[in-house]
Amino acid sequence: MNPLTYLTLAASGVIFVLVADSLAVSAVAWGLCALVALFFSTPRRPFLAANLLGLPAFIGFGLMYAPFGQEPGWWIITRDGLQIALSLGSRFLAATTIGLTIGSFVNLDQLMRTVQPRLPAKLVYVVGATARLLPLARARWLTIQQVRASRGVDVSPLGAKCRMILPLIVGMVDDAATRARPLQRTGIGEPGPRTVLRPVPDTALDWAVRLLAIAALVVGCWWAVH
Repeated sequence: MNPLTYLTLAASGVIFVLVADSLAVSAVAWGLCALVALFFSTPRRPFLAANLLGLPAFIGFGLMYAPFGQEPGWWIITRDGLQIALSLGSRFLAATTIGLTIGSFVNLDQLMRTVQPRLPAKLVYVVGATARLLPLARARWLTIQQVRASRGVDVSPLGAKCRMILPLIVGMVDDAATRARPLQRTGIGEPGPRTVLRPVPDTALDWAVRLLAIAALVVGCWWAVH
């Protein structure tokens, strides 16, 4: 599917979970994401990452709300405070899980090619460069490690890793300067519409799925607030 379709599904799911403010809705959303991660390999790591992010959120909400309710419970934990903490924690977990799990299907290259004719070229480049910053930094970090290890340097101690930070920063700055020259020659700053050599298909099915997702979001939010 078109990457905009996955983004629409992810955004619709996140908004509905936040608006619904229901423990049952959050649990169902988390369960659906778990099924997706079970049958597809791509979202498994993002699903695990979302759950790891949800754990400190549950702890934080529990510390902030559980002891300060009005209904006595067990020890210093109050019933209404614990209910609020569980509600907030489950919403955060479900929203994060939906965003990371469904968003993991988005191909960055296809997304950039999809939005290139629709958004200003400079904005598309900034978004694409920001999204690629972490993979580029990771690849250069591994290269620096391999070069030092080939010279017989032990790269496992913390001090050795700290000494690799400066070459990493210098390398990233040099890469940015190297990319800037061909960008200027391609006329990235020139006004006017852009064309894509290999456009990403945006089929009628994609449009139908996006419209259905938005319609379901509107109906679901209306049901939640009523």
